[in-house]
Amino acid sequence: MTRRFDALKWAASYLRAHNRDENIGEILLEARLNLSRTTLLANLREPLTAEDADWLKARIIEHVQTGKPVQYMLGTAPFYGRDFRVTPDVLIPRQETEELVWRAGEWAARYFGKKQPRRVCDIGTGSGAIAVTLALEHPAWKVAAVDLSEKALAVAKDNAAQLGASVAFYQGSFLEPLRGKKFDMLISNPPYITREEMTDLADTVRDFEPRLALCGGEDGLDPYRAILSELPALFGDSAIFLLAFEIGAGQGSAVAAMIRRTFGDCLEELAVAKDLSGLDRNVLAALRIK
Repeated sequence: MTRRFDALKWAASYLRAHNRDENIGEILLEARLNLSRTTLLANLREPLTAEDADWLKARIIEHVQTGKPVQYMLGTAPFYGRDFRVTPDVLIPRQETEELVWRAGEWAARYFGKKQPRRVCDIGTGSGAIAVTLALEHPAWKVAAVDLSEKALAVAKDNAAQLGASVAFYQGSFLEPLRGKKFDMLISNPPYITREEMTDLADTVRDFEPRLALCGGEDGLDPYRAILSELPALFGDSAIFLLAFEIGAGQGSAVAAMIRRTFGDCLEELAVAKDLSGLDRNVLAALRIK
């Protein structure tokens, strides 16, 4: 008889020996048994069926040999307390992006008030994690989401439907599909990895996650240039327009300088915020447009 403890001990040892994250065994078994981490750890002496043990072993070996991310194996990834469906057509939502969603809400409350409905667009929505979360956390907001990939939009639409979020989805490049529409806030986690950095990514990212959602051009900043150049077309009748970007570590000064050059005459506030690891992660700006 195999116990949960024995299976996890083997998994951690095997993963560690192959320079993989040894916590992956726990993540997989929690999902397989539909248990929280607390419940799993409190019942490690419970037996594990042969079927479940074989499943866990096969997934661990597959991850070690190929680098396939656990989230794609399971078909889901957690974000802001909810589970989102993910496929290799979309970027896996990261914990760092939760900070962007939270900060966007804080800035909106400060500049617009908590009760006023806001028109918000999410550029490069991928799985829809940002747009769906904003729509659910702020039910009065009118949220639109854009992605170039038709397959990514299919995943995002499914997540919105499954989680009960009202989001308008558009296919196209950056702001192009939003022409003629007006907004009060733009939020985006665009591709920001440089071409050089792409070759140095871990195989779990490089070989599985969509390149379209990762590479931001030679210096990683092309998407920010594109968005900022088209941004005035989205300005509506509000006195303030809010901008919230996720960025790569070390890109804070460059992205902030772009915003300052483009909108220096109407810049009300500009901030570079660090993530929990102390790295540049968000750039936020408030623009006076009236």
